[in-house]
Amino acid sequence: MKSASQFRPAAPPKLSSALYARDYNETKELGALKSVKRTDAQSDAVRFWAQGNLFIAWYQAAAQISARKGLGLAENARLFALLSMGIANCYILDWDAKFHYQFWRPLTAIRNGDQDGNDATERDALWTPLIDTPMHPEYPCAHCTVDGATGAVLKSFFGNGPLPEFTLTYKAMPGVVRRYTSIQLLEDEVSMARVWGGVHYRNSNEVGHALGKQVGEYVVQTQLRILR
Repeated sequence: MKSASQFRPAAPPKLSSALYARDYNETKELGALKSVKRTDAQSDAVRFWAQGNLFIAWYQAAAQISARKGLGLAENARLFALLSMGIANCYILDWDAKFHYQFWRPLTAIRNGDQDGNDATERDALWTPLIDTPMHPEYPCAHCTVDGATGAVLKSFFGNGPLPEFTLTYKAMPGVVRRYTSIQLLEDEVSMARVWGGVHYRNSNEVGHALGKQVGEYVVQTQLRILR
């Protein structure tokens, strides 16, 4: 990359906007600790996609899909190198944007909903998310940036369509096995888990995913130019 701000996204929505109110109320409802709208399956996905599992699970997915597609040693080396470069670049770019915009997390926003100038955001001073709120700015979603980049790299090898079923596990949740039949299903689950967990807004997920996709495609194309 030429700089940490190379793919910096536009600013998050204004607090007075309808888009912000939509996202505020969705996360408030679905991401609350005692939400009655979130399903048990969604709660399980939140816990599965904890920070400690994010990279490991993507490498698990890559290894399984690669084995079933019969990639050789050289192509596997290239695949995992590109995944690692994509993830590393995502954190450089995402942290640049996070600290440039300094956008508040749902925990702070919802407990101070009377201070945002938006009549559609009702305050809940005792609101608590399902999982602990990370101690850094909200926008854009880092999990979503990573899944956009890793998804783009994997799709460059294996395509966008259906795949033979692959499974993921997490040592902190013994006995739990999650099943997928496409890379897109995995990407979508990772992103939405951050809303279900009460730590992100939908727009931040979408922007983060788009940013990650740019990064993943950039990494792949840059590497191809070097090879030529």
